[in-house]
Parts: sequence; C-alpha cells; structure tokens
Amino acid sequence: MGKMSDGADHDSPYDDLTTQEEVESIMSAGSGAVIIDFWSQTCGPCRAMAGDFEHVASQFNRDEIRFCKINTGTHGFLAAPFNIRSIPTLLYVHNGTILDATVGRVSARQLGEKAEWLLKKSQRRPGLLSRLFG
Repeated sequence: MGKMSDGADHDSPYDDLTTQEEVESIMSAGSGAVIIDFWSQTCGPCRAMAGDFEHVASQFNRDEIRFCKINTGTHGFLAAPFNIRSIPTLLYVHNGTILDATVGRVSARQLGEKAEWLLKKSQRRPGLLSRLFG
C-alpha cells in the first residue's frame, strides 16, 4: 500500500489529508482502521501533541491502522462534515464508521491504548455476539 500522491514527506508515518477525495477514501466501507487528528498550527495543545501522534503512528503498520491529520486552519472545509467544534479532536474510524472520539490533548500512552483498542475492533470477526455487544 503506497503513500498518497500528494507530495507529502514519504518518511512520515501519517498522511496529511488535503482533499475531499482523500477523506472520502478513508471514510468508505472497507477502508479499515483509521485515526484522524484534526489540528491547527495556532493550537498549542495540537502542536504539543504532534510529536506523540507521530511517534505512536510510527509504531503501527499502515495496513493495520492508518494515521491521518487534517489541518483545520488550512483545510477547514474537510473538518466541517464531522462537526468538529474543538481541536485537537481525534476520531477513531473503522470501515467508515466513527467508533469513538477524544477531544483535547492525549498522551502518547493514551493514543497508543486507543490505537490498540481500534486494532482489536477492526480484527474482530463479524458475528452475532460482536453485532450485539461490539
């Protein structure tokens, strides 16, 4: 699975989403597990969390979980459909469905735990019990 061809730094463990098509792609059925960070350059907690986000993203294979960032300062139109009211906001998505969200700065440990939780959710086989209690 290759990087998006948006000219981004190919060594980065996450993708900067800048187009509606990229967002639609990660929010589609079958897109797997994705963590989206809504942030802005003018947001102190966002900047403080950036290193932790990058570190945790580097601990996972892209085919397990994709880590993505949307800069609400330059691409606010991409955040609008999600009704983002505060930043940073992290969305935990599986196959286009938002399973959870956190608002405010999270530590690397907290983000790692949420990533592990999302990975377990994404690997669960669909069955009656997981539909009832998932």
